[in-house]
Amino acid sequence: MAGAISISIDAALEAFDARAVPIPGLTIHPLVAHVDRRGVITEIFRSSWGMAGIRQWTALTLASRAMRGPSVHRRHADTVVALAGELQIGLRDLREESPAFRNARRLTLSARAPAIVVIPPRVMHAFYAAAEPSVVLIGNTHEYDPDDDIKCRWQDAALDLDESVVGAIDERARSLDEVIAALRA
Repeated sequence: MAGAISISIDAALEAFDARAVPIPGLTIHPLVAHVDRRGVITEIFRSSWGMAGIRQWTALTLASRAMRGPSVHRRHADTVVALAGELQIGLRDLREESPAFRNARRLTLSARAPAIVVIPPRVMHAFYAAAEPSVVLIGNTHEYDPDDDIKCRWQDAALDLDESVVGAIDERARSLDEVIAALRA
């Protein structure tokens, strides 16, 4: 997609600049993996980091070249961390008051360089395991509510993901313009 950017969290995390992802309210917090001969321990959440309180955790496994979404939420934020594999997150800001309205962005998270991403309400997102199966942990600021889970047809979302991606047919999915109208309601 012309004008879209892709950012890999695999790069040096200390140098990562969250301003490089121009979606207001999107937060990326690098995580520290402590490795020794027994394995790895990584803290994935501390209330002192200032992130919103999580009310529900969901584990998601994605097969290689599989996509979930796109969807958007009116009320809740999603906190996402890749526990295994590599995950692309396609994003599109649907907040009409945002300077990034309708802009598409992509983040790549990897379990090899752990980071947590907080996706604010009204930012559409899809998860894609491009090269390998992935295990993802998602924390939500509200418990699941189907009325707060607005699905968009993947063909309309234009989320800057690999063009060979084919999403699943979801009868609840709407056009991008219908999703934006639903967010206004």
